[in-house]
Amino acid sequence: MTQNQDIIFALDIGTRTVVGVVFEKKEDKLVILDSEIVEHKSRSMLDGQIHNVAEVTTQVRKIRERLEEKLDTKLEKVAIAAAGRALKTVKGQYEIEFDNNKEVTDDDVKTLEFTAVQRAQEELVTNTQEEVHGYHFVGYSVINNKLNGMKIKDLTGQRGSKIEIELVATFLPRVVVDSLLMVIRQAGLEVEHLTLEPIAASSLLIPQQMHNFNLALVDIGAGTSDIAVTREGAIIGYAMVPVAGDEITEAICDTYMLDYHTAEKIKRKLVEEDSVEVKDILDQRVEISSQKILHKIEGKIEELAELIAEEILNLNEEDPQAVICFGGGSLTPLLRDKLAKVLGMPVNRIGIKSTQDTDQIEGRIDGLSITQGITPLGIGMSNYNNLNRANFLDIKVNGDLIHLFTLSEPKVSDALLAAEIDLEKLEPTLGLALTIEVNGKVKVIPGQAGSSGKIMLNDEEVELDDYIKNGDEIEVQFGEESRPGAGVIADVVPKLESKDIIANGEKVSLEPKYYLDGELGDLDESLYDRAQITYQEVKTVMDAIEQVWDIPQQELKSEIINYKVNGRSKSISLNNYKIKLNGEETNLSSEVESGDELYFQFKPQFEVKPITVKDILEEVEIKTGMDILMNGRELKVPIDDFKLLKNGVEADLDAKVVSGDEIIYQIGEVTIEEVLNHINYTLSERNKEKIVLKKNKVESSVKELVEDGDRIDIYLRNKSTDMQEN
Repeated sequence: MTQNQDIIFALDIGTRTVVGVVFEKKEDKLVILDSEIVEHKSRSMLDGQIHNVAEVTTQVRKIRERLEEKLDTKLEKVAIAAAGRALKTVKGQYEIEFDNNKEVTDDDVKTLEFTAVQRAQEELVTNTQEEVHGYHFVGYSVINNKLNGMKIKDLTGQRGSKIEIELVATFLPRVVVDSLLMVIRQAGLEVEHLTLEPIAASSLLIPQQMHNFNLALVDIGAGTSDIAVTREGAIIGYAMVPVAGDEITEAICDTYMLDYHTAEKIKRKLVEEDSVEVKDILDQRVEISSQKILHKIEGKIEELAELIAEEILNLNEEDPQAVICFGGGSLTPLLRDKLAKVLGMPVNRIGIKSTQDTDQIEGRIDGLSITQGITPLGIGMSNYNNLNRANFLDIKVNGDLIHLFTLSEPKVSDALLAAEIDLEKLEPTLGLALTIEVNGKVKVIPGQAGSSGKIMLNDEEVELDDYIKNGDEIEVQFGEESRPGAGVIADVVPKLESKDIIANGEKVSLEPKYYLDGELGDLDESLYDRAQITYQEVKTVMDAIEQVWDIPQQELKSEIINYKVNGRSKSISLNNYKIKLNGEETNLSSEVESGDELYFQFKPQFEVKPITVKDILEEVEIKTGMDILMNGRELKVPIDDFKLLKNGVEADLDAKVVSGDEIIYQIGEVTIEEVLNHINYTLSERNKEKIVLKKNKVESSVKELVEDGDRIDIYLRNKSTDMQEN
């Protein structure tokens, strides 16, 4: 046998069959040289997963040997595909904020993307409750980038203060890869190329001009229906429905008591023949119309359509623009109509791939329809285009052995992701700032920036996108960590001086006070984020009282009553304390300086007693009588017309006075005439001309007012008396 370097050997290991195709690379296309199809003898494959390695190995070896014999060529390397249903797709998000507007570099974007992948890995572990080592990371697709909150296609070279990414990372269970590799190795082959079934199919089904469409690809095989959704040129998610063509076949088996292989043949004839002849397990031959059989299995077809539609909507979150079905199960009668109905789409938007549109492949797979051949042909084309070439290598990361699997040429970043190295720690970060409040004003203490880390590959410094090979050793040296902002109370408050005074005869020092979240603190006390700092300088008499006598202001009672007396505004202050500053009475708001003398007296049991009219008229002398001299003799004269009003109403001296009251009082008056009436002396009109009336030696009239201590003289007028008086 000869070896042909231009040959590509592709294997599609399916649930029911194994398909092997040998291509030859000629100029710009692949030419199918030959193919082989072998059915599994038992259920050695379930839902796309190998359950019997030995039996599947036997079938693969059989295909290899037959093709080698027919082509007289030694087949040593093979291209294979892992089932899309085994994939786990997880969304990852990450953002980086810069200190200010800066130009976004390639390194910034790499850190953004790879850290988002790590966030997806963490989400995968959380959701599956499995170790991340149970999965291979096989790739990611960017959903969108954002610069300062705005979507943008390419971040590199842009300027901004914040970059964000949302991506879909894809992971493949190691058990899937390991079982595939085991079969290939035991069959005497070496994996040259490993891709994913949806990626292989999309290389045939979605030409370049359709990459921006939102499409659902549905590979309906024997045991499962695998779904992939594409958008903007990337596969954004995968899903699997554990129902496919076999479910319909088994429904025919149950209805007509047929063996599996007979029922499978009948299912394929339903759309081609009006009736089919069947032989049941009792060896009875019966001819049944195709329509009758379709009626019996219609419920199962509807169920399959509903399950597929549900997963499409779960992945895409809305109706896709079109659905492309392929695989043997896609030929199931009525499926296209049922799927269109469930999705609420026109039936012409549901396509069954039955023609080979690509001009990159020449020839056909014998015994296999185009729709069944999509995956094996796609595997060959993926290899031909060098897409997602599988790499298996052992490397060391920080001394630990890592078994690495990639679908592209492996890079340092792949190794670090597999080793679960936190890539974020490689970038210098700015320490978190302390935000505190000082007397109601916000202050910020910035953190200290860390330094960049280093990646050493075989003792040489490299970048994340540098390539690696089997046996390489990587050492990750993390930079110095950033440090958060730190400080003490003294760093954020002004320097305040103490004041020395004499308080009630003793020397005291008035110190400023500092509080941390309401508790008395020291200047060297450490700060923390969102701490509230207040400080109090001793400025006033009240500040001094609080510090020296530890009496809060709310215990100092004071009441001011404002009132009017005879139209003049007055006030009186009632306190349970007494204050003197430098010997003079003062108030609580007076400023205190070093050297001052402060006197303070406090009566905590003091209660403000009601103020009466008598209290505010203390300075008014209210008499009920007056003493005068009448012709040289002492005489007591009563005063009867004293008047007192409060707010316009007569009141007595014990009436309570409150703020706003208006007091009017009038002291009684006495005239000379009233004095004469008091002594029952009446001047007749005839005598008035003869009488001389004097007050304090001054001739007066009877209407003149008399005051306390006045001298009143009254006598008949004659020359001798006039001369005597004068």
